[in-house]
Amino acid sequence: MPEELAPVAALCRESAKIGMSVGMIDARPAAVIRARTRPSEWITVGVAGELFEWRGDGNRHSVRDPAGAAVRILEQISS
Repeated sequence: MPEELAPVAALCRESAKIGMSVGMIDARPAAVIRARTRPSEWITVGVAGELFEWRGDGNRHSVRDPAGAAVRILEQISS
């Protein structure tokens, strides 16, 4: 697996563990994450490779903590 996909794969694993539907897009790299009947959320890795980013102000989380990022994403898309 290319190095730039590793954080996305880790986020997908952690998101699936807490019940979200996940998919990977290796051309970006990005993850598409969905919680039940909610719209999908695209999560990308920032240019520096250190942060997951998704829509909205301040929606960033360290790639070193994919489990924490998964929880934050779930909280946001479930609200």
